[in-house]
Amino acid sequence: MACGLRIISLMLLSISIDALPTYHLNQSCPYQSQCDPSINWQHIRRLESYVRRDVDPCVDFYAYACGNWRRIHGEGGTATTMSEAQINQRFEDLFLRLLQDPLAQEHGYPMQQKLLTHYQSCTALTSPNLRRYLQLLPPLPPLNASHWMELVSILGRYGYHDHFVQIEVRHHNISQHMIFIQPHNHNQNLDLTREIYDALPHNGVGFAQLKEMFSVLESHLNRLAKPNITDDSFHNLTLEQIRRRVPELDWLGALKRQLNRSSVNADHSFQVDELSAIRQVILYLNRQDRRLLNLYSLARFLSHLLQLPHNPLESLSSALVSSKSLSIACIRHMRRTLYLPMIYAYERVYYAQQRPSDERVIHSVFTELKDQLVQTLDQNNFNLDRGLVKALQTKVLGMRLNVGNVPRNVTEDFFWATDRNWKVGHDFHENHLNSLLYYYSLTAELEGNPDATEKAIWYSFNNHSPDLTDNIDATPYFYCLGNIIIIPYSYAQLPFYHSELWPAMLYGDLANTLGHEMLHAFDTDLVDYDVQGNMRDYSEQLQQQPLYVEAVKCLNDSSVVLNERTSDVSGSRLAFRTYMKDTQSWQSNGRYYFLQFSHFFCGDEGDRYHDMGSTRLNYALSQMPEFATYFHCARGTPMNSAKQCQFW
Repeated sequence: MACGLRIISLMLLSISIDALPTYHLNQSCPYQSQCDPSINWQHIRRLESYVRRDVDPCVDFYAYACGNWRRIHGEGGTATTMSEAQINQRFEDLFLRLLQDPLAQEHGYPMQQKLLTHYQSCTALTSPNLRRYLQLLPPLPPLNASHWMELVSILGRYGYHDHFVQIEVRHHNISQHMIFIQPHNHNQNLDLTREIYDALPHNGVGFAQLKEMFSVLESHLNRLAKPNITDDSFHNLTLEQIRRRVPELDWLGALKRQLNRSSVNADHSFQVDELSAIRQVILYLNRQDRRLLNLYSLARFLSHLLQLPHNPLESLSSALVSSKSLSIACIRHMRRTLYLPMIYAYERVYYAQQRPSDERVIHSVFTELKDQLVQTLDQNNFNLDRGLVKALQTKVLGMRLNVGNVPRNVTEDFFWATDRNWKVGHDFHENHLNSLLYYYSLTAELEGNPDATEKAIWYSFNNHSPDLTDNIDATPYFYCLGNIIIIPYSYAQLPFYHSELWPAMLYGDLANTLGHEMLHAFDTDLVDYDVQGNMRDYSEQLQQQPLYVEAVKCLNDSSVVLNERTSDVSGSRLAFRTYMKDTQSWQSNGRYYFLQFSHFFCGDEGDRYHDMGSTRLNYALSQMPEFATYFHCARGTPMNSAKQCQFW
């Protein structure tokens, strides 16, 4: 690794500043008193090192701007993955330093000792012990005597709620959690493995026999739980209404047990889906063998734990697992499962000194973009009803930004309270369950907390759940329920961003990234969420406008993911309109604006949510006339599409 970095550094330094097209480059410092020129020149060398000058930028700008990326960084690497690796490495450096230095001041920080204990228990893993998970659960009556809902509600404390009757506390809008109740998840079946089977108290029932029994059970449940109508909306019902319509289950006992509450009021509101299906499932389960149902619940729970993102037990399946790879696997697991303690540790140790300048610069650019988007909406190119335009503008003006995704306006006492509420134990399996119990106990408390001031702290950031599969620690994202854009630590560093970057490179990535996420608030899925994160009928109103419908069709002719394309195209247009205040300056600085924009996409192979980086970059820029003007691309060439789609 060190050798590779040295080669890259030599390549970058070999490019002479005098040879770069930097005439009249704007070297001013937006929102800063001064900028370090060396940071900018080094970054320009980096951008230029990726350029293949034998490629025509009007034919394939990705091949031009990212042409040397793989030669320098190899296969599979992107700026995002490399930046994320830097964050993980800093965590490992911190933990190893603290283990070596018992007098380090960080030992006195909130939650740090418990993080270190969790890390040690994780890196000490040699093999999975799934039976240990079951031993750590609260005591229950014998499986053949315990009602199936008793165990389901206990497992719900740890965030598992996918079978029989799903009871889940969810973020509902910008200032509220609610309890959602749904029937058995008919889209997910158990994959009973030998590993899970061996951990179960199956009393000698054979593997094949138990698997068949589970399969028969699931076939009945899936038939009963599958809705007969297409209405997928939730209905607001009180506990009393639920109990009256489905009296065959002890709802109060189940809720008190899962939420760890002494009482739940009869007028407490719930979001309920398919109550009739829920009742049919309950009637069926009440007639079945209790031991079989409880064994099935335990098997589903173990399967769930193994499938949680970044569970380090998965790393142990490799015979070649090294201490280094296990250490990083443990850190990735902790960043997902112990989200708040980990972001506090990073903030306190690494980021706090950088925050004031980042807050000033990033929020200033964000404000510029919001003002520009409000102006764009005011032009009303889709001939929308003025009431809808006003609602969308209100959504933009109320949009928030959180750099680092940390709680806002809190003292250290807030984190000491977290320290007191989170317990660590003697081994990884115990610590894993304790971390899940801490998170889901917190969400249950939020749902029932009447203190608006205290709740506002928790809604100032996205304390996301441990089971979220998307890699949201790596790239910025728009969170619709909170009407907020989250900028993770991995983005708030080079090569994406630095507070002292010159305008072309500052806006080239930061404005485009923020613009992209802001336009997700207007994509075809998320446009329905209003400024408070509540669902409205905005998409229905938009679909009644022919100009809007035509714009969507234009962008959707070949895209794998429509909403990423709309955000790419409209976000890049918004960013450029915000940046292009001085036409003359743009003409002298356009090269590094577009090269910086392209850097985000280099090496990206895409996923189920996104097209390949080459497709995304080339399409977005081919829809931008200013790009064609700067690079003198003739109309109809690949990078100056004859078909220009009009969107936001």
